[in-house]
Amino acid sequence: MADLDIEELGRIRITSVSRRPEPASHATAAVFVITREDIRRSGASSLPEALRLAPGLQVARVTARDWSITARGFAEQSPNKLLVLVDGRAIYSPLFAGTFWDVQDVVMEDVDRIEVILGPGATLWGSNAVNGVINVITRSAADTRSRLLAVHAGTAEHLNATARYGTALGAGGALRVYGSFLDRAPSHLAGGELGEDDWQQGQGGFRADLDAGSRDRLTFQGDLYAASGSQDVRGAVLGPPFTRVVDDELDTHGGNLLARWSRSLGEASDLQVQAYYDRSIRKLPSSYGRIAVDIADIDMQYRLPLSRRHDFVWGLGYRINSDTVSGTFPTALVPGARTTHLVTGFAQDEIELSPERWYLTLGAKLEHNDLSGLELQPNVRVLWLPAAGHTVWSAVSRAVRIPSRLDADVRFVTQVLPTSPLTIVRVDGNEDFESEELVSLEGGYRVLVHPTLSADLSLYYGWYDRIRSITPLPPFVQDGNVVQPLRVDNDARGHAYGGTVAATWQPHPALRLQGSYTLLKMAIQPTDDAPPGSFPNVNPGYNPEHQAALRSSLNLPRGLEVDLALRYVGVLPQPRVPGYAEADARLGWSARPGLTFSLVGRDLLHAQHPEFWSQPQREIQRRGELQLEWRF
Repeated sequence: MADLDIEELGRIRITSVSRRPEPASHATAAVFVITREDIRRSGASSLPEALRLAPGLQVARVTARDWSITARGFAEQSPNKLLVLVDGRAIYSPLFAGTFWDVQDVVMEDVDRIEVILGPGATLWGSNAVNGVINVITRSAADTRSRLLAVHAGTAEHLNATARYGTALGAGGALRVYGSFLDRAPSHLAGGELGEDDWQQGQGGFRADLDAGSRDRLTFQGDLYAASGSQDVRGAVLGPPFTRVVDDELDTHGGNLLARWSRSLGEASDLQVQAYYDRSIRKLPSSYGRIAVDIADIDMQYRLPLSRRHDFVWGLGYRINSDTVSGTFPTALVPGARTTHLVTGFAQDEIELSPERWYLTLGAKLEHNDLSGLELQPNVRVLWLPAAGHTVWSAVSRAVRIPSRLDADVRFVTQVLPTSPLTIVRVDGNEDFESEELVSLEGGYRVLVHPTLSADLSLYYGWYDRIRSITPLPPFVQDGNVVQPLRVDNDARGHAYGGTVAATWQPHPALRLQGSYTLLKMAIQPTDDAPPGSFPNVNPGYNPEHQAALRSSLNLPRGLEVDLALRYVGVLPQPRVPGYAEADARLGWSARPGLTFSLVGRDLLHAQHPEFWSQPQREIQRRGELQLEWRF
């Protein structure tokens, strides 16, 4: 994708919006594609850093290893309304309702593209695809039949090294294996001292793609990882001083294995079956204790044209989640172990109303989960192609976030008050917690103004209901102490609206400029029938109202490349985190084919600054990095 012009970028085939290949310019959703070349030119060393390239996403670094990434609001330290997939494997945690970004060490050099959908994607991808979907798609083993050594070393990321070997496998297959190691320095606290959040991770894996006949394709891939780092844990204790900060260690390891079979049944018809198993273990001695999660998933989809004017796709899926949490004081899940089941089915039909002009898409997903029961998530999408280079689309969708163990089973002591007897303030889960709901109205317009200039506008309004809330209950006596329970409920509602505009201009074949602006307005309040004292467990103050970005990529003679990026993020109102502007820069040199050196600077405008609220407040420092990529 290195030499694609703007018209060719619009014709990139994506699959995340309709689960079939289609040009990005014709998608009936706010979708942006981060290409392999975009990632390389940005110098991104991690998946979260690469996601900064997507207009409309909220990407904030919380600590040296933790990120808050979401779309269209509802930011938290672990946002729960954004579904993330890597090669079709969901990395959204069903236990904690979020993504552990610290262990997502994807080999960036092997990513083909990242498809980012802003807005609901639940009809095809299921519950938890509420405010967006991120689909990371890696290159096939056939495209990586070479050797790779990539080394990044710098002031904050001391070392990030990857070695990969690819080879042919039989007459029609290919295999790649890789290993990587990461050593990341801790962030800084507001006073300048180190933040006790360093991170070291080792990982290895493989991918094999095989031709099993003229129509069949098999893929097998898997990863194993182990990581650890320091952390400060603040928690309540049953005695003076009633709260303490512990220097703790986070240890985690896990792995996954995926198999996929696809069969071509014709030009517009295919069948795919995919299954994966994922196991992860996290040890947090001073908070949750030992956490073990096992996920097994199988999914089938079948695409067939019902007639010349109907492109129909349907599928079935089953997932089993099993977890055990040892728990500590002050945090536990009750019961300590639970197994849940998720059964899904979806169908979607794209109907050509007028040849190459009007299209109507009707779809729905039906799911059953053990915590909230049956869920229906439909959508209606309309596409209008008024003229060459012009796309108008609109959509109405319903999506839900199904309950997690943190909603149903949590027992979390927030504080111990030194009364006589002691008063324990505790958040209790709710077995009757219902799915959070979004009904969204969206629309957008894409235009190729000139072969050198394109623009993309998307607008939305979302109505949220049954949002997570906290309800105080009457106190009671337990083990000689007074317990003040706070129950997790669904007694909040609200709305969010805004939009994103993005443009790409290529005034010269050697120069490309990209800019974007995102507006977000959000309000959450208790429902009219909420119990007295109830309050939303969602903080709109974690979300910036304004975001803007500008990037330039310039090719110079003798293999030199210059890339600059500016971004502005508005203030986070409460707890207040100041708005900021930052700059990144990259100077790259292709010494010879396959060998590239880069000098990358990040957050160059400030020595250090906060991007998100944390306790204690951590700040992201200015950093530099030297990168080597050698393909041979």
